[in-house]
Amino acid sequence: MYSWPLKPFDRPHPVRGYFNDPRISGQSRAFHFGIDIAAPNGTPVHAVRGGVVHFQGPRSLSVSDGELDFGYWHVVPAVRHRQRVRRHQVVGHVEAPWLHVHFAEHRAGVYRDPLRPGALSPWRDTAKPRVTRIVFSRNGRVLPPGAVFGAVDVIAEAHQMPPLDVPPPWQELPVTPARLRWRVRRGTRTVRPWRTPVDLAAALLPREEYHRIYAPRTRQNRPGRPGLYRFYLAHTWSTRLLPDGPYRLDVEASDLFGNLGRLQLAFAIANGV
Repeated sequence: MYSWPLKPFDRPHPVRGYFNDPRISGQSRAFHFGIDIAAPNGTPVHAVRGGVVHFQGPRSLSVSDGELDFGYWHVVPAVRHRQRVRRHQVVGHVEAPWLHVHFAEHRAGVYRDPLRPGALSPWRDTAKPRVTRIVFSRNGRVLPPGAVFGAVDVIAEAHQMPPLDVPPPWQELPVTPARLRWRVRRGTRTVRPWRTPVDLAAALLPREEYHRIYAPRTRQNRPGRPGLYRFYLAHTWSTRLLPDGPYRLDVEASDLFGNLGRLQLAFAIANGV
């Protein structure tokens, strides 16, 4: 457990970008390897743990303590490369025009979510995730749910809002839930049990997994323009595995603190066999 890198150390600060959020730049697609903590430009950034400073670039550094590294990006350094610093020592200041410090935890060679229980403290996420849309798709075209047939992609749109208000111009912009799962029901009977194809909580996902997780038309937040998070629940799911007839698809989004959001979609399989 460790404190916040901004004062006051013992109070939560607004977080405007979550772990494994999509990061899109031109043709590049990747996962966010930390969290973005909102702060005015020039805000002092403090080491959450003592260790040795390593510069990652002109405006990024990490503080290493054995196999545990904490990274601070978009900061003007106030320390030297390989300098030893103590806990809560100022290591830099938020660089303009970023209005945030990107904070990352790198443990035993793996990036972890700083917002998970038992890590960055205090933190409690009380915002309830929302599943806003479920679609069947083939070759990028949405299919009518009343007559689904053949192999289809199953896509859900979901998000949650940060529990603490983020200052302008990043206010009221969504972040990603931690997990999504889905099942298929026919009447009162489960015909396809819960599966969890989207898990953003365990560790940083490799770049090559991006197109397995995020569906086309996903976009990240921009100032004044909310992001849109479209998740693949299944690629080329074969509806022929089930008899023709009416069904219900349940999708559930959850965060790291047990908050849940759910949406149902009535659909019918019509393979004609």
